Amino acid sequence: MDFKVVIPILGFDSVEELTLEPIDEIFSRLTNKKADTPSFTLIQPAALRDDYVFDLPKAAAEKLQLESAEDAMVLNIMIVDTPLENSHVNFIAPLVFNKKKGLMGQVVLDSVKYPDYGLADPLKKFLEPAENRP
Repeated sequence: MDFKVVIPILGFDSVEELTLEPIDEIFSRLTNKKADTPSFTLIQPAALRDDYVFDLPKAAAEKLQLESAEDAMVLNIMIVDTPLENSHVNFIAPLVFNKKKGLMGQVVLDSVKYPDYGLADPLKKFLEPAENRP
């Protein structure tokens, strides 16, 4: 699905349109509609943590034209590394999508209000050790 960027992704202010494509139930790929870069790997935050909740700032909700929570989708940028457990996730600056209107933006949360959300949290911090998996 294509999205118009109404709140820029930090460092990518010139990007105006992005395409979101699911890879599977957990991962997605976000690519620039007009060029080869940037391209981001995104992850569903609920796949890693059940405590990921935040209040969307009113200004962001207005720019994204969100009328209900059902219209919103939140994904996080992931810095992929090998092996996958060495990857990192940006929880402090989620990407918020308005699925209904095709709008998206990156929202930087207040680190004082959300001290448990990091800029590059290690993925392995949220994975069960292999010996605990069924």
